[in-house]
Amino acid sequence: MDEIVKLKQSLQQAELKAKKRIEIDLSTVNAEEAKANEQGFMIVRQRKRTVNQTRFSQTIDQNIAYLCQEQYLTSAEFSFIFTLAPMLKMNVNAIVDPVSGQYCSVSEIASFLKRSRQKTSEMISALIEKGIMYEFANVHELKIYGRHVTRRPFFLNPEILCCGDKNRLQSGIIQLMIHSNILEKVGVKLPIKAVVEPHGQYGKLVKRKKFLEMQKKQKSK
Repeated sequence: MDEIVKLKQSLQQAELKAKKRIEIDLSTVNAEEAKANEQGFMIVRQRKRTVNQTRFSQTIDQNIAYLCQEQYLTSAEFSFIFTLAPMLKMNVNAIVDPVSGQYCSVSEIASFLKRSRQKTSEMISALIEKGIMYEFANVHELKIYGRHVTRRPFFLNPEILCCGDKNRLQSGIIQLMIHSNILEKVGVKLPIKAVVEPHGQYGKLVKRKKFLEMQKKQKSK
């Protein structure tokens, strides 16, 4: 008990000392402010900004307009893509359970969206084939077990709908997208593309001109 009391006392003393330091600092600032005012200057006090924790996804408008004009996606496919927004993991675009954060299976996606599993499966397969969604398998599992043991995560292409900061995307996912390169292979030339700078920690979205410049540099190496 004596040790607990001593601990409380030491914490209280530390708090008092901290308060005294703050008071001394503030009095110094006030004195300097008075001097500044006399000479026609003003010290501006910084206001504390509250951080907005609202989660959001942003549409990549130029790409969506391009896909509409090219009629690359159906109205049903566009609708499905946008309903996935609440399930996207920040800066990764993986499709996860909004509560647990765990990767979702086809059945769980269907359950969340209140759709039939069959129609959800067909929609996801069509979007994967078009390069709008991705399903990345664990190659090591296939080699060891001959089948998938853990869940295969689904990702939505951040060039269409991006959850989080478009300049801080998970680089591994972007590299896998660039490697598969489905949209480019079928002639879909999106105005905004995902790239990873050499040795870059994050992926990001850039204009197509920048994307082509980077592709050219990588091929010349």
